[in-house]
Amino acid sequence: MKSKYIKNICWSIFFFSLCSSCESFLTENPEGTVSAEKYFTTQEGYEYMVKGVYEPLRYVTRNKTPFILGTDVFTSPGPGLDDRNEADKVSYNKLYLQGFNEYFKNAVNASNGDLRSLFCDGYNLIQRANSTIAYGERADISQELRAQRIGEMKFLRALAYYYLVESFGDIPLLTSEVKTPELTAERTPERDIYSFLISDLENCKNDVASKSEQSEFGRVTRGAIKTLLAKLYLTRAYKSYAEDNDARNAYTLAVDVIENEGYSLIDFAKLFEEGNEINDEIIFSVQYSTDLQTNWGGNTDYSVFQPFVYAIPGMGAKLEYMERYTGAYAPTRAAYKLYDRSWDKRFDLTFQREYFANETKDADQGAFGAVIPGQKMIQCIFPDEPPMTQAEKDQYPYFIVNFDEYYDQPLVGGIKDDNGDYRVNGFAVNEKGERIKARYFVYPGIKKFRDSKALYSDGGEMGTRDHFIFRLGEVYLIAAEASLKSGYGDGAHYLQELRNRASITGTAPSLDLTIDNILDERARELLGEERRFLELRRTDKLKERVFAKKMNERAVRALEVWGDQAFKDEYMTRALPYDWTRYLQNTIEQNPGYDY
Repeated sequence: MKSKYIKNICWSIFFFSLCSSCESFLTENPEGTVSAEKYFTTQEGYEYMVKGVYEPLRYVTRNKTPFILGTDVFTSPGPGLDDRNEADKVSYNKLYLQGFNEYFKNAVNASNGDLRSLFCDGYNLIQRANSTIAYGERADISQELRAQRIGEMKFLRALAYYYLVESFGDIPLLTSEVKTPELTAERTPERDIYSFLISDLENCKNDVASKSEQSEFGRVTRGAIKTLLAKLYLTRAYKSYAEDNDARNAYTLAVDVIENEGYSLIDFAKLFEEGNEINDEIIFSVQYSTDLQTNWGGNTDYSVFQPFVYAIPGMGAKLEYMERYTGAYAPTRAAYKLYDRSWDKRFDLTFQREYFANETKDADQGAFGAVIPGQKMIQCIFPDEPPMTQAEKDQYPYFIVNFDEYYDQPLVGGIKDDNGDYRVNGFAVNEKGERIKARYFVYPGIKKFRDSKALYSDGGEMGTRDHFIFRLGEVYLIAAEASLKSGYGDGAHYLQELRNRASITGTAPSLDLTIDNILDERARELLGEERRFLELRRTDKLKERVFAKKMNERAVRALEVWGDQAFKDEYMTRALPYDWTRYLQNTIEQNPGYDY
């Protein structure tokens, strides 16, 4: 069996971070030891150096909030805006508004922690890649190995730049190692960044090993570089500075990956089986481990896409599919409606509608009396199923949540207290001793990331499953969109082939090749995997789908309540982090729409 490349490595600590306020990497060379300069130019040392550049991918890809919330398919759970009166608006904003979902200006500004992390983690990866490229030029290794490893580093650098430039617009383009603190910076136009990235990857795409040639799963392959190149060409094709053949180049590269790089679509049911992260559909993934010492915080996907259910009696924090940090990203009600359950098996393979107890609770603690592990506690009603009245719900020994009750309705059921209020978690009073109805935000979570081997420590959850960056299913969608954009090729064929894979019978209803149909299909296929904000930004569809089509109810309501304090067109580009700009000796102009 292939061993995972990134799982057991010795992290190299020799990098200087661009962000002055970010974590820095220090190197000590005690007297009598080999210097870093000498060690990292040996083959052994350089190989360790290369491996160390894969580690920050965990931080870059784990920060999903700027890419997930506020889209047509993901919203933030919690109380609805209608639950707050005018006098409560100020405190409500501080307590409940999630800026990336409601696009509230006081939350998506230059001091936002998620934007700071995105910026700093991205440039940390870029600095590591640049350093490793520099050492590779003088390392004592063969020319073939040198080209291979430098090609890997250029891919990782380009991936970081893609996330950054599509988030922040014009940003500094650093292509060489930073050895001393940089106290000034200049923004490089998007046009020039895309030109550099595309040229860089075109020049190295044939230097790295193919899937069949690469014995260490997890390394960058030729197929990964071609996939990222296709993504870059396709994204540039929508820009004002697009070049004539961008969309056609994206299509040609995507088809090349599909037909020539050795990947294949596998059964969707098998794709997300635990223990099957290494399969023929995966083009590139971020590696995690079952070893607490090397897992570095772990993959959080298994928990952040699940609802707040752990406080219900019998459902402790360490459920099989989640931990305490749940409820970050809730699918919009529109997301559930995108699927046709009569033929599309992805719906049932994606959403978890039932939740079961994993702890024992005494009768006086729970809403339904005593609770034992394995007991069914929650069932969610899907949009194509008839809702239940409260009287009907009370006939069942578990909570029933109707489709229109997701996120913002009291979860009631079971026995009542002396005041007639339903008891949840054994408490029917607030901190002031006032009797209240308990409220939980329950909706079908995403189960394709579930992780029964998740590790637990004092620091919290540590998911062990790999995080997919590129898989062949998305390449089919890139081919379809690039064909539509260019008018070249047979994009409808690739869209239909992907839908056929999803069909219970192997044959799916056909779709017209339109950008909205492609975006719908991306949501069905890649829900929770893709960085949805970037897809909507590229196609200029976010405002239409989120607000005009009202696919994100929370965002629409926030716009109605907050007016000009909520969404602006300028918010399609994020604010440059203040923690970076304040340390510069020169002035960097902030992106339009932000106060600083």
